[in-house]
Amino acid sequence: MTAERLTQVVRQQLGMGRLLPLGEAADGAWVTEEAALDVLRRAVPDTRLSAMRVELSGPGTWTEPAVPPPPSALPPGPLTLTAELAVPADRPVPAAADEVRHALLAAAERELGLALESVDLRVTELMDAPGDMTAPAPGRAPAAGQGSDTEATGAAGTAEATGAAGAAHQEAADRVRRAVLAVDGVARLAPVVGPALSRVAAGPAINSVRIEGDPEAGRCHVLLQLGVSPTRRVLATARAAGAAARGVLGAADQVTVAVLVTAVDRV
Repeated sequence: MTAERLTQVVRQQLGMGRLLPLGEAADGAWVTEEAALDVLRRAVPDTRLSAMRVELSGPGTWTEPAVPPPPSALPPGPLTLTAELAVPADRPVPAAADEVRHALLAAAERELGLALESVDLRVTELMDAPGDMTAPAPGRAPAAGQGSDTEATGAAGTAEATGAAGAAHQEAADRVRRAVLAVDGVARLAPVVGPALSRVAAGPAINSVRIEGDPEAGRCHVLLQLGVSPTRRVLATARAAGAAARGVLGAADQVTVAVLVTAVDRV
C-alpha cells in the first residue's frame, strides 16, 4: 500500500467517528457516527449544530452484543448526544433549545433506530439573520468500495484462505453480497472498516463483506458494511441485511452477522 493510500485510509477511519449501536444487543447492527449525525442534522435544517458527539450515557449502562462487533464499536446501550447550538436571537433560548432537542430525539428513533436517551445542548451563539442559521455542509461518508469488494479468512480466522478453500470462501462472500444488495433499503456496499492498517505492505484495502470461519460447514462470522437508502428506517434495513446474509449461508444458528451502516443517502 502506498503512503498516499495509507493516509487516505487513516483519514477515512478517523473521519467516520465512533461506531454506534443500533437497536438492541440481539440486532447486531451499528452505524458510523458520521452517518448518524448527518441524519440528525437533516432533522433540524434551520439550526446550526457543531461539536456534535455521541457516547454511552454512563458506565454500567451497556450490554454485551449478541455477535462479535466491528473493531472499536461501542457496545449496545443508551446513548447521549452533546452538541453546541446557535439559535435565532429573536426566539427565547430555552424554547428554541427544547425544540431542537425533541426533534433530534424523535429523528434518532424514527429514522435510525438509535437508542438516544438524552441530548445535551449548549447554546454558544445568538444569530441575528435567519440566513445565518444554515449549517455547514457535513462531510459525506466515504463511497469507496461500492462494488464487490469481499474478503474471506480461513477457518481459524487468522490467515487468508487459499486454493480450493479460498475459492469456497470467495463464492460464499459473493452469495452474501448478492443477497444483501437485493434487500429493500440497501443502496450499495460501502466499506470503511478493514484490515488495511494492519497489513500495510500488501494486504487488501477495505472489504464490504468479510467472512471469518468456515461458511461451508455453516460456522462463521460475517461483517457487512452498507450504504442505505433513507426511504426505510436504518435499523430495519440492517436487520433485513443480516437476515439475508444468514439465509444464504445455511445453518443460521451457527452463523453470526454484524452489520455496519457507513452511509445513509439523501433523498
